[in-house]
Amino acid sequence: MAGRKRQSADERKPAILKAFYEVIEAEGFENASVAKVAKQAGVHASLIIHYFGSKEKMVMALVDEVLRTYAALFARLPEGGDPEERLECLLSLIWSREWYEAASFSVVFSFLALSQRDAEVMERVRNLYGNYRRYLNKQMALLSDAGVIRVDDPQATTEALISLSEGSHYFCQYHIKAGTFDAHCANMIRSARLLLGTK
Repeated sequence: MAGRKRQSADERKPAILKAFYEVIEAEGFENASVAKVAKQAGVHASLIIHYFGSKEKMVMALVDEVLRTYAALFARLPEGGDPEERLECLLSLIWSREWYEAASFSVVFSFLALSQRDAEVMERVRNLYGNYRRYLNKQMALLSDAGVIRVDDPQATTEALISLSEGSHYFCQYHIKAGTFDAHCANMIRSARLLLGTK
């Protein structure tokens, strides 16, 4: 009988992080013990320590993985082309199901809460949002110069746009009824256009 093929670290580490994500999603960060993650991943707890060293290092690896997911979305934000089309693409992506569902709310909230206690997590989150803010600042200035939007202060508009989009994403589950997600996104895009002084 042929032996079972052994998985490499490159194969096992993502599977362990996926299991960690699933345990946080189901039970919360504080209850996501190494033993529970090992059971979810179908591996021995010692293997997790072997690959990651500690739960804290596994946390940072998962934080980085979630942030990479958002960075990949940010990388799809439009850079050039017709200004009107660029604005439409920008707003449609920010208020899309894909953007909302990039990561589980419970996992994201756990990381945001952790960032208040862990300077390393806070630095990573700040870096991600810093890149997002710089991108939007650049786009607001370019769209304003092209006459596509009408704003007095592009940087202040960026802050308002981030607050509108992030508030919408994080809290929509509390005030959006089932089956009305698309209408919510359309309302948010209309609100963003009012903020930007465009139709």
